[in-house]
Amino acid sequence: MNSKTEPAPQQRSIWSEYTPYSALQEPGLLAELGRRGIQLAVAVTPPLMASSVAVVRACRSAGVSVAIWPMLSDAQGRWASANNAAPYCRFVRELLALLGEKAVLPDALALDLEPPIERIRQLTQRPVARWFRQRGGEVPSAPPQSVPVATSHFAELAATAGALGLSVLAAVVPPVVLDPDAAARGWQRLLQTPVDTLPLHVVSTMAYTSLLEGYSRGLVRRSDARALLWKIARATKARYGARASVSVGAVGTGALGDERTYRDPSELVDDVRIARAAGIDHLALFNLDGALARPPLAAWLDALVATEPATAEPPPTLRANLLWRGLRAVGYLGQL
Repeated sequence: MNSKTEPAPQQRSIWSEYTPYSALQEPGLLAELGRRGIQLAVAVTPPLMASSVAVVRACRSAGVSVAIWPMLSDAQGRWASANNAAPYCRFVRELLALLGEKAVLPDALALDLEPPIERIRQLTQRPVARWFRQRGGEVPSAPPQSVPVATSHFAELAATAGALGLSVLAAVVPPVVLDPDAAARGWQRLLQTPVDTLPLHVVSTMAYTSLLEGYSRGLVRRSDARALLWKIARATKARYGARASVSVGAVGTGALGDERTYRDPSELVDDVRIARAAGIDHLALFNLDGALARPPLAAWLDALVATEPATAEPPPTLRANLLWRGLRAVGYLGQL
């Protein structure tokens, strides 16, 4: 772990994956984010690179903190991993160069460290138990030696962004923050998403309770998801300290298109209470797309920024404990 990196000052963020860029430049929306101190994390793909200049400029003019959230095409894996480290980092460098030339560098760079999207689709389309049995043949797709090379690519990119004055945030999947350390390292190796070796300011674990319910095919209930959120948040805090963050959600669907979403804002309030009680000060909400589609927008934004910590942890559940132990066991196997 890189304990020398200082945490980013921004404490609340919202992911924007599909909201049209024209909407992101609306003064009304920017005012809503600005008055609450919410950082806007904007997805940028290669076809949108030129258009992103206007979005960053609009945010800066409105006094809204902005992060760029680079993504490749689905055919290239979409998110950052050992499978696409070279083209991903090349694209991000081109994007930073363009924004620098236009004098509109963002406040932060968000690296989404996940396996290729097709691998994620495979995992979400089968029962969890079956996936555990087949984990050796399904998750990795790049040769093992590519992980050190990818680590070098991502570390150099993060260092470059940091030298430009950008805070560097990584969004990560829950298993890579497991305790003990060996289990987390095993998952980072299995998923081919290096985390601990990168110079990151913030590590945000994607603890989406609605997705835990939806993709478990009924195995995980809301009570179990709440207990798992507590475990994830506590593990993230223990592992990354002041750099720890949790992404909560989901309010709307994302790249997979079949994500289960919150039933109403009360579930977001509940998740924020749990995460804050676990010691998490930096929170990110997935996503702006859903918040705009499910008005009033203020209900979602206020839940993110104005919710107090819970006074006690959620009750543990047998299912949550068993799933946590199962994830830990797979992590140990990933070290072999």
